Amino acid sequence: MRRLMIAGSALLTLAGAPAFAATQQADNAAMMAKDQAHADRDFGRLSKDGQKAFSNILLAQQALANNQNGQAQSLIDEAEARLDKAAKDNKAFVRAEDAMQPVPSHGAPKRLAVSGAPLHWLPVGGEYAVTDALAPAQQTALANANQHMKTGDTKLVDQDLQVVGTQVQYVVALAPLEMISGDVHRASVFMDGGDSKAAAEALQNAVDSILFVSGDVISVTQPATVKRHKMAHSPS
Repeated sequence: MRRLMIAGSALLTLAGAPAFAATQQADNAAMMAKDQAHADRDFGRLSKDGQKAFSNILLAQQALANNQNGQAQSLIDEAEARLDKAAKDNKAFVRAEDAMQPVPSHGAPKRLAVSGAPLHWLPVGGEYAVTDALAPAQQTALANANQHMKTGDTKLVDQDLQVVGTQVQYVVALAPLEMISGDVHRASVFMDGGDSKAAAEALQNAVDSILFVSGDVISVTQPATVKRHKMAHSPS
């Protein structure tokens, strides 16, 4: 009888194994779907044209540093056109800079807006950061996640973050739209006048205005009409 009871218990255990495995797979699938939704949401907060505009600003800086003025002019012109489009994509939100807290890893921008002045803030980039120490494989996975976020490969972002395996913070780069639009426009005017040095300084002003905040503060709202060349910043 004891043998029959043991055998019966073993059969019950084996019979329950497929159900347990199926439940585990379902739980894993649900968790992956949730993580995927988070990655999709994080990428969806960004302005596509804003991302491209800021990328062009950085590339134009490199071109100017290498005396490739023709290429820099094209990149600046495209950045200006992209910012025009970004002003209408409903990704920007209005808030005073000093109403937002910069993340400690980046600190405050080098160039600050006028205290209390409401500006349109455009999400032009996003990255994941951690406070825990990471093993080399985790560091590589985190770097891959940020690279894949730049290209919008959210499925790969999810896979990378699973390798990271620890809590991450989503950090968003915000550009004050009125300020950087004015900077890029001035850079274009300077290039037309053959003053590449002044153009480079204008582009640096744009880069120095970027504010890095936690993704939790992002609120996508319907923006008011943006006046592109309205300047609202402290003296640089």
